[in-house]
Amino acid sequence: MYILGIETSCDDTCAALLKDSQILSNIISSQIDLHKKWGGVVPDIAKRAHQDRIFPVIETALKRAKIKITDIDLIAVTKGPGLAIALSVGVNTAKELALKYYKNIVGVNHIEGHLLANFLMSGRGKPIRPFIFPSLALTVSGGHTKIILINKIGDYKVVGETLDDAAGEALDKSAKLLGLGYPGGPVIERLAEKGDSAFLKLPTPIADKKILDYSFSGLKTAFYYQIKDWPKTKINRHLVDLAASFQKAVFDTLIRKYSLAIEKYQPKCLLISGGVAANKDLRKRARNLAKKYKLPLYLPFKKELNTDNAAMIALAGYYQAKRGDLDSPYTLDTDSRAEL
Repeated sequence: MYILGIETSCDDTCAALLKDSQILSNIISSQIDLHKKWGGVVPDIAKRAHQDRIFPVIETALKRAKIKITDIDLIAVTKGPGLAIALSVGVNTAKELALKYYKNIVGVNHIEGHLLANFLMSGRGKPIRPFIFPSLALTVSGGHTKIILINKIGDYKVVGETLDDAAGEALDKSAKLLGLGYPGGPVIERLAEKGDSAFLKLPTPIADKKILDYSFSGLKTAFYYQIKDWPKTKINRHLVDLAASFQKAVFDTLIRKYSLAIEKYQPKCLLISGGVAANKDLRKRARNLAKKYKLPLYLPFKKELNTDNAAMIALAGYYQAKRGDLDSPYTLDTDSRAEL
């Protein structure tokens, strides 16, 4: 089956072509330069950029895959969660193409896409990863932080999630406090590699071992109050240590709750994905956790498959179509607050 995936949930305009679970092309047009000066994503700017880029991105994906749009079997598009006006560009484009070329269409949950990113394969069919259930997934990005029990594809139970800020959002906000600009996560990672993670003592959010939910808002506030009276020269002098300290606090929290969930639900496989999962330190911690519990760990095989992309949406659409869960191009709509 040939699947065209379309993703416009936030600030990346994406299109991909898959043959079943194999990536034939995966195009990502980033809007970072447009939003950088504002310190975050501006919805109206994101929408206009998606409108300008969506058809050229789709055309590039088709060209690189050497597939004609008339040859595809399915169009999969992100319907939510995400920015409503950004989502609408992708959904309306997918509906237009489905009607014009008489193609089946499915609206995909963005978070399910992140979960299934772990099972994408290159055009050569690697890596081969068998489904092992139950699996326990940690998906962590700028918009979402969730622990999800997967009993089978399509059967998901959220067992822990953030009660306020997502982990990626907290990293971005800490970077803003340090004057590092947007997006902050990659800058924090780069600085943290050279810093002393024990430099600043930060609190442990939701220490109760019976609670699997996350909270990062208090951590961000504690960080702010510890450095708010520091002169800029002092912040700059200790920049790498501050970055390392905050990143460690966030990752300690992520891994601590994930470990508690592993002990409670006894999964047979671990999955980690989402934009923050591209961080080298978090990936190392995840591998160490898998070794501790003697469990297989799946991570997306390419860094760009952690962040928002259309290949993961195409794969989620593929399995949705196999379940017979198709949508109508006449009634498909966005759902900015969609839940799994």
